[in-house]
This record gives sequence, structure tokens and C-alpha cells, in this order.
Amino acid sequence: MPHEAAQIALVIARIAEEIIAKIATLSDEQLNQRLPVPDANTLFAIATHAVGMGEFWVLTLVGDRPSNRNRSAEFVAAGEGKALLARYQQWIVDTHALLDTLPESAMVRVVEPPFEFRSTGGLQEGPLTARDCLLHVVEHTATHLGHIQLTADLLQSGAI
Repeated sequence: MPHEAAQIALVIARIAEEIIAKIATLSDEQLNQRLPVPDANTLFAIATHAVGMGEFWVLTLVGDRPSNRNRSAEFVAAGEGKALLARYQQWIVDTHALLDTLPESAMVRVVEPPFEFRSTGGLQEGPLTARDCLLHVVEHTATHLGHIQLTADLLQSGAI
């Protein structure tokens, strides 16, 4: 049985693969289409935010990799589905490379995310552990998977 971090990597990968599967069914036009709902993000923006968040919380906070994340830019991102799919696939590879070999002792290492990246989502104040960061990724990515599934279904049904 995989150790805790490797098990979490499997869950993250499964959620990311569901996002990939849904994105792959859409045209670039659909991915970048604005919805007739106030303050709604495009599917491309939602998916970009989900992978940007995941890369930051897994690879930067837990894996100590440098980051040039621009969180606010994620919500206005536009582009091609092919590039977005490649980014997700790389994130899955990188997540497994890090977490499949992460020592159990590293799960309790304290990390301090920047305030602007933890101000939403109900995260407790004060320091977080690597485990907290990984569980946040599972929760937050799964939430955005639901957004992506519903939005894609609406776009494909012609309801929008």
C-alpha cells in the first residue's frame, strides 16, 4: 500500500485526469467562451486557476520549488486547450515525482503560504503543515472539477 503522500498523489492525479478528460472534449472557442452570468470565469480561466493553485501548493510549498505564480492572472487567462492539457499532464508527473518518494516525516513540516494565496477557502490562520497543503489541493481541485464539469455540460448542451 502506498504511503500517505503517494496516496494523496493518486487522488490529485485522478482529479486532474478528470479535468483533462473534460477539457479534451471542448474546442478552444468553448474553453474561452464567457458565460452569461455575472462574474463568471471562462472554463479556461477556471482550469488555469486549478492547475496554478495545485502547482503552487504541491510543488512550491511542499516541494520547495521556486514559483512565479500570478494568481490574479489565472482568472483572466485565455488560450489553447492543447497547452492547458500539457500543463496538467506535467503537473501530474511532477506531483508523483515529488510525493511518491516524500518521507512520512515531511508531512508534518510547517510551511507558511503567502496570505494572498490562503485568504479564501477556509484555511486556518497560522502555520500549515505539508499535509494541510496537500489536503487543500485535493479539496480545492475537486471543487473546480465540479465547476468545470457543470460549465462544460452547459456549453456542450447548447444551453448557453
